Amino acid sequence: MRRILLLLLLGTPAITFAGGFQLNLQGLKAVAMGGAFAGVGTDATTVFFNPAAMSNLHNHNFTVGVNIVDANVSIQTPEVANTDQTSGKGTPIHFYYSGQITDKLHLGFLVNNQFGSAASFADDWQGRYIIQNISLRTFMFQPSISYKLHDKISIGAGFVYGLGSFTTEKAVPLSSNTTDEGKAHLEGSGDGVGYNFGIYSQFLTLGDDIKNTKFAIGVDYRSSIGIDLTNGEATFTDIPISLRDKFPEKTGFVSKITLPSVFTIGLSVKHTVDKKWSLVFAYDLNMTGWSSYDTLAFDFKNDETPDSKQIQDWENVMTHRLGFDFTYEEKYSVRVGLYQDNTPMKDNLVSPHLPGVTQVAYTAGLGYKINEKLSIDFAYIRQSASRDDVSIAQFKVEDGNYVHDSNGNKIQTGDFKYKFNRKVNVYGLALNIMFGGAKKEPVASVE
Repeated sequence: MRRILLLLLLGTPAITFAGGFQLNLQGLKAVAMGGAFAGVGTDATTVFFNPAAMSNLHNHNFTVGVNIVDANVSIQTPEVANTDQTSGKGTPIHFYYSGQITDKLHLGFLVNNQFGSAASFADDWQGRYIIQNISLRTFMFQPSISYKLHDKISIGAGFVYGLGSFTTEKAVPLSSNTTDEGKAHLEGSGDGVGYNFGIYSQFLTLGDDIKNTKFAIGVDYRSSIGIDLTNGEATFTDIPISLRDKFPEKTGFVSKITLPSVFTIGLSVKHTVDKKWSLVFAYDLNMTGWSSYDTLAFDFKNDETPDSKQIQDWENVMTHRLGFDFTYEEKYSVRVGLYQDNTPMKDNLVSPHLPGVTQVAYTAGLGYKINEKLSIDFAYIRQSASRDDVSIAQFKVEDGNYVHDSNGNKIQTGDFKYKFNRKVNVYGLALNIMFGGAKKEPVASVE
């Protein structure tokens, strides 16, 4: 049973992206350009990507958008030809505001879903003792400020308040008088705080007012956030009477989930010809601090319920992001991009909903400026991955405890082996609104 408890919340995982449970859907211009935006800064989403780049905007800018995540995941085992996940579609949202207070001072605010997951299987599927259902949702709130130190250099920072909630359940391989197996269900919520700090510089311009090339660089750091789960509740059903002192019908627990830090260096180059057309190239390098997610521990309020601690031992990973934007007459935009999504997990710490796959994702999008105050953006992401060598060790359990050999080692009963296939399509739509004065030409623009 100790093994069962240790796996109840295996990694607060995500089925949407390979690189842990981070949702890289934070602005549809950026999404369409592979997520490379720290050195661009042309709409209100820069509050998230690099708050310092708010100095690149004029007047009051709003962006509101939604994504639809359509994931199709299937698992094949030697015994069962195919098992499909039954998860529904995810709908992450985002809202951003950037307002110009003076020529040098800008204020901003955001609400978005930066981390999340969803995975579910039929109750009778073969791996139900590992996982049946799991979901994680987060909401981030970030007030921000930026200040232009010099014509070519700005700094910015934001305070981040995060809310997180989860539910998860799995079957328990213990029979009672009424059923052949029990069930464990955990749910909880909590909050935490962090910060976002950035530097932005449009450091070089070549050419003249008619034809020119502009270079910009951005550096951004988003801190890790520890979400303290102080009000968790565990529910155990259909547990044999002899074990109900350890696993009662209900008991509380406390835990903590650490959301990782992200350090980004971004570069953008924009070439403009007489306002007829422009071409933007953007590149971002992310370092995500998944090593902060080293253990997952649960402290149950019921004294008889064994507390659990599981080693996660995730690794820091780098993500390369590349994007292009072509805009005609400052009205019609076409965008493409890609990024390499690296897994932070080691092979011996995987699960059917997080097998550990590194992959390349492809992105595209369109933009249309309706008038000087309104524009819309559409973005699309395509991911496809498979793995045919996943194996999870299984151990012998009797009366709720591991069985050990004469040397004190857990007795392994075999491995749960399977093949994993995933196809993900993400569709996004956003509306951008600007008001508060006559339009001024930004220092750099992908619009």
